[in-house]
Amino acid sequence: MTIRLGGPLVGALVGLAAAALGAVFLTGGFDPVTLAVAAGSVVITAVVAVLTGRSIAPQAPRSPAVPPLTPAPGPGTGPIPVGQLTEPARAAQVMADRTVLVDACIWMRDRATSPALAQHLDGAFARVGVSQVDATGQRFDPSVHEAGSVIAAGSPAEDGIIARTETPGYTDRGRLLRHPIVTVYRGQVRA
Repeated sequence: MTIRLGGPLVGALVGLAAAALGAVFLTGGFDPVTLAVAAGSVVITAVVAVLTGRSIAPQAPRSPAVPPLTPAPGPGTGPIPVGQLTEPARAAQVMADRTVLVDACIWMRDRATSPALAQHLDGAFARVGVSQVDATGQRFDPSVHEAGSVIAAGSPAEDGIIARTETPGYTDRGRLLRHPIVTVYRGQVRA
């Protein structure tokens, strides 16, 4: 029979036994009372462990009651290899992959604090047909621009004109990826 110590009662008794044995060795002498307390704690711990059916032997691994949520990889599972896609499906997959990569590069460009990194990303964008959209000076169009803020116009001619681009937008070969966030002139300043 093996004994597994566990549970709060057995843990407390083991702690007590360890403390008592430590006291025996720290005092440097074998005081009969201290030795009796230490030995008694060890005996009580062993008896409680045996009576509660605890064991020191490792438990056998149990099979999970619930099957794993993801199926095991095998034929017919996972993404379809690009070589097996039909031509329209392959084109759609390539475009989806490109969009994910371009979005990640735009995210990096927005956070680039290094001028060299920003310049490198801008050059890479130009080589693959991705362009920044700076809408400053254009008439505001809610289908193409996102208004971030509004400031008072200096004249009636400025009303509805974009004062500045807060966050540039991006196009990929003419397809809008992200609307530019802009500040728009509204109304007129009264003198």
